[in-house]
Amino acid sequence: MANVIDDLDDAIEYLNNIYEADSTPPTSSEEDYTVWTSLFNTAINLWENEEGMLWKELFGSLTAAIDGTKTITSGTFTYTTPSNFRFPASGYIWLGTAPSARAYRVLSQEEIHLYDNNSGDFCYFLMDTTPTLQFNPNLHLTTGDTINYNYYKKASKLMTGTSTFEMSDPFFAIYYALAELKKEEGDPTANAIATQKLESMRTRNMMPTWFQKDRIENITELGFGV
Repeated sequence: MANVIDDLDDAIEYLNNIYEADSTPPTSSEEDYTVWTSLFNTAINLWENEEGMLWKELFGSLTAAIDGTKTITSGTFTYTTPSNFRFPASGYIWLGTAPSARAYRVLSQEEIHLYDNNSGDFCYFLMDTTPTLQFNPNLHLTTGDTINYNYYKKASKLMTGTSTFEMSDPFFAIYYALAELKKEEGDPTANAIATQKLESMRTRNMMPTWFQKDRIENITELGFGV
């Protein structure tokens, strides 16, 4: 099935077609629009927290984030992370501009006290209710240097009609909503389709990149051995 769902309004229109069989979808001021949006967001929450999954769509960079401190300030060693930050996705933070950027190793929180008197290039994320990036206070950081790192983010919720889905197959959210709306009818069809859509996304997420080796090479294939 081709992906014809780009944003919330598309999803509302599609759900209206298969649920109400009506050519006029509800508008943002109507109750159905609000209820359906809430169901889509519940599906997003289920997708985001699917057991054992780190979704490729939820890896982001500080550079692309709409907030979070992106440059070094004189005498400052603590920096805010993006509001959608969950945890770091790299073992290093980079300061400066390539090709002369400098790497700073990311330590785990429990390691920090082992480095109290260390002047090495390290930092860590303090993972409390408002995560922050902390640099070794024994360092001299260059004012104005660009901060760059990758991180795993929280999924974005649908807030307006133009809000877009991050999941690779928004039909999961649509059929989840349809299943909830038709729950009292006892028809399992929509729920089965939603489950299939989620499983398909799981499979796609775990697939290796094209030409990526997923086995140990047979050395005879490489011209060695007999």
